[in-house]
Amino acid sequence: MELQGKVALVTGGGTGLGKAISLKLAREGADVAVVYSKSAAEAEQTVGEIRALGRRALALRADVSRAGEVDAMVGEVASRLGRIDVLVNDAGYTVFVDFKRLDDVSEEEWDRIMDVNVKGVFLCSRAVAPHMRKQGAGRIVNITSVSGIRAGGSSIPYSVSKAAETMLTKCLAMALAPEITVNAVAPGLMDTRWGRLWGDEGMARVVGSMLLQRIATLDDIADAAVFLVKNDSMTGQSIVVDGGGLMH
Repeated sequence: MELQGKVALVTGGGTGLGKAISLKLAREGADVAVVYSKSAAEAEQTVGEIRALGRRALALRADVSRAGEVDAMVGEVASRLGRIDVLVNDAGYTVFVDFKRLDDVSEEEWDRIMDVNVKGVFLCSRAVAPHMRKQGAGRIVNITSVSGIRAGGSSIPYSVSKAAETMLTKCLAMALAPEITVNAVAPGLMDTRWGRLWGDEGMARVVGSMLLQRIATLDDIADAAVFLVKNDSMTGQSIVVDGGGLMH
């Protein structure tokens, strides 16, 4: 899929990796709807940067775990930008709890992580599917994690949610073929607001376990997402971008 004149919707698109993906899609010629939950100022700043590239852009607030908000948000994007060709499910949530501390994971935290990271991906994908099918083509890219491939990361519910999102990617690929492809990018540790919560010592320890001895840049990960958007022959696949961490 060539992106010139297309419309992309990026959840969590105002900060971190979502921002990098939003800007890269814009540079490829797409207009971009930036969806945020709390970071309104950052989302508006991202929109301004997209517009400076000569593309249309808008910021919309939605809780991706609530079907009514998702449907309203998707309807507004289609109305204001005219179509939806690409969905990037980047919105995510986690808590930092050592795996051994089972009692420290609250039921509310478990539910919130699953609601955003799994149900949110399903709801957003379901909402955009009719628009993509009507146009005869569409691309969905889910941002998962190496924590969904090998146990580890910020908490047990996060790792489990990302494993579920990886399987959801495959299930949606089956459900939405042949018009819509559904793929995933699985990053390792990222230098983002969430990633920095590991602290300097934690990040250094992870970097030391990577074959390349460096964290993948946000641009590298965004490149993988855009590759999956542009590719016409891949679906149900996951690309790992983690500096070789899983090879260790």
